[in-house]
Amino acid sequence: MKPRISVLIPTYNTKVEYIKQAIDSILEQTYEDFELLILDDGSDKYVQDFILTYHDDRIRYFYKNNTGIADTLNYGLALAKGEYIARMDADDISLPNRFKEQVQFLDKHQDVSVVGSWIESFQLRTGITR
Repeated sequence: MKPRISVLIPTYNTKVEYIKQAIDSILEQTYEDFELLILDDGSDKYVQDFILTYHDDRIRYFYKNNTGIADTLNYGLALAKGEYIARMDADDISLPNRFKEQVQFLDKHQDVSVVGSWIESFQLRTGITR
């Protein structure tokens, strides 16, 4: 079935402790009808090795030669199956209700094409190292 949301996370040699929190925050969303496209823009093998430790059917991992973030995001858009596109950096964390609130808003306001949110600074919560 077609997911409601395609989440695009481009990464290039992101520290494992950061990308872990980014992925986990997406997998912990209260709204679960999404696919997570992790777009590896030519990272070192340690990034791929870490990402492949996840076993969740919603995750789709793609490796490509390094061409930069704009090209990588366009690549992800071509692969996306969702009605909505959610964009996230590999070192960000989403609050658990992000997708639920954004989908509700977009469904209610058909004249709106883009939604965003505020940011909050945080400290790293885990001691994972490369």
